[in-house]
Amino acid sequence: MRFLAISFCALALLPAASGAQQSAQNSVKGPTVQAASVGFRVSDAKVDASTKVTAAPIRPHEGQDVALMVVGVGAMIVGALVQHTAGTIIVIGGAGMALYGLYNYLE
Repeated sequence: MRFLAISFCALALLPAASGAQQSAQNSVKGPTVQAASVGFRVSDAKVDASTKVTAAPIRPHEGQDVALMVVGVGAMIVGALVQHTAGTIIVIGGAGMALYGLYNYLE
Protein backbone atom coordinates (compact mmCIF):
# COMPACT_ATOMS: atom_id res chain seq x y z
CA MET A 1 0.00 0.00 0.00
CA ARG A 2 2.87 2.35 0.83
CA PHE A 3 4.52 1.56 -2.52
CA LEU A 4 1.28 2.43 -4.32
CA ALA A 5 1.02 5.78 -2.54
CA ILE A 6 4.65 6.64 -3.36
CA SER A 7 4.04 5.67 -6.99
CA PHE A 8 1.05 8.01 -7.26
CA CYS A 9 3.08 10.87 -5.77
CA ALA A 10 5.91 10.23 -8.20
CA LEU A 11 3.50 10.20 -11.15
CA ALA A 12 1.95 13.46 -9.97
CA LEU A 13 5.34 15.19 -9.67
CA LEU A 14 6.91 13.77 -12.84
CA PRO A 15 5.35 16.21 -15.38
CA ALA A 16 6.31 19.21 -13.24
CA ALA A 17 9.91 18.06 -13.05
CA SER A 18 10.28 17.50 -16.78
CA GLY A 19 10.67 20.35 -19.23
CA ALA A 20 8.04 18.97 -21.61
CA GLN A 21 5.26 21.05 -20.07
CA GLN A 22 7.02 24.38 -20.63
CA SER A 23 6.51 26.39 -23.79
CA ALA A 24 9.33 27.53 -26.03
CA GLN A 25 8.30 31.16 -25.70
CA ASN A 26 8.20 32.63 -22.22
CA SER A 27 6.03 35.55 -23.34
CA VAL A 28 3.04 33.31 -24.17
CA LYS A 29 0.95 32.75 -21.07
CA GLY A 30 -2.01 30.94 -22.63
CA PRO A 31 -5.15 31.64 -24.61
CA THR A 32 -6.33 35.22 -24.81
CA VAL A 33 -9.78 36.73 -24.94
CA GLN A 34 -8.97 38.37 -28.27
CA ALA A 35 -8.15 35.00 -29.85
CA ALA A 36 -11.40 33.49 -28.53
CA SER A 37 -13.63 36.23 -29.92
CA VAL A 38 -15.62 35.66 -33.09
CA GLY A 39 -16.63 38.39 -35.50
CA PHE A 40 -15.37 41.81 -36.43
CA ARG A 41 -12.68 43.51 -34.41
CA VAL A 42 -12.44 47.24 -33.84
CA SER A 43 -8.99 48.68 -33.42
CA ASP A 44 -8.22 50.49 -30.16
CA ALA A 45 -7.78 53.79 -32.01
CA LYS A 46 -11.46 53.83 -33.04
CA VAL A 47 -12.80 53.04 -29.58
CA ASP A 48 -13.96 55.98 -27.51
CA ALA A 49 -15.39 56.16 -24.01
CA SER A 50 -18.99 55.57 -25.13
CA THR A 51 -18.27 52.17 -26.76
CA LYS A 52 -16.18 50.62 -24.00
CA VAL A 53 -17.82 47.94 -21.87
CA THR A 54 -17.39 48.29 -18.15
CA ALA A 55 -17.17 45.31 -15.82
CA ALA A 56 -20.00 44.51 -13.46
CA PRO A 57 -19.48 45.96 -9.99
CA ILE A 58 -18.20 43.57 -7.36
CA ARG A 59 -20.69 42.91 -4.62
CA PRO A 60 -19.22 43.27 -1.12
CA HIS A 61 -21.12 40.40 0.55
CA GLU A 62 -20.83 37.74 -2.12
CA GLY A 63 -18.48 35.57 -0.06
CA GLN A 64 -20.83 35.67 2.91
CA ASP A 65 -23.74 34.50 0.76
CA VAL A 66 -21.73 31.57 -0.58
CA ALA A 67 -20.69 30.67 2.96
CA LEU A 68 -24.34 30.66 4.05
CA MET A 69 -25.19 28.25 1.24
CA VAL A 70 -22.28 25.93 2.03
CA VAL A 71 -23.00 25.85 5.76
CA GLY A 72 -26.70 25.30 5.06
CA VAL A 73 -26.00 22.30 2.83
CA GLY A 74 -23.57 20.95 5.42
CA ALA A 75 -26.25 21.28 8.10
CA MET A 76 -28.68 19.40 5.86
CA ILE A 77 -26.18 16.55 5.49
CA VAL A 78 -25.58 16.43 9.24
CA GLY A 79 -29.32 16.50 9.84
CA ALA A 80 -29.77 13.56 7.50
CA LEU A 81 -27.26 11.59 9.56
CA VAL A 82 -28.89 12.49 12.89
CA GLN A 83 -32.05 10.51 13.46
CA HIS A 84 -35.53 11.35 14.73
CA THR A 85 -36.85 14.83 15.56
CA ALA A 86 -33.46 16.49 16.11
CA GLY A 87 -32.28 15.49 12.63
CA THR A 88 -35.45 16.84 11.05
CA ILE A 89 -35.02 20.18 12.82
CA ILE A 90 -31.38 20.40 11.69
CA VAL A 91 -32.35 19.60 8.07
CA ILE A 92 -35.08 22.26 8.05
CA GLY A 93 -32.73 24.84 9.60
CA GLY A 94 -29.98 24.00 7.10
CA ALA A 95 -32.41 24.25 4.19
CA GLY A 96 -33.57 27.64 5.43
CA MET A 97 -29.99 28.86 5.77
CA ALA A 98 -29.03 27.60 2.30
CA LEU A 99 -32.10 29.17 0.71
CA TYR A 100 -31.47 32.49 2.48
CA GLY A 101 -27.87 32.48 1.20
CA LEU A 102 -29.09 31.63 -2.31
CA TYR A 103 -31.68 34.43 -2.18
CA ASN A 104 -29.04 36.99 -1.17
CA TYR A 105 -26.58 35.64 -3.75
CA LEU A 106 -29.07 35.95 -6.61
CA GLU A 107 -30.30 39.36 -5.53
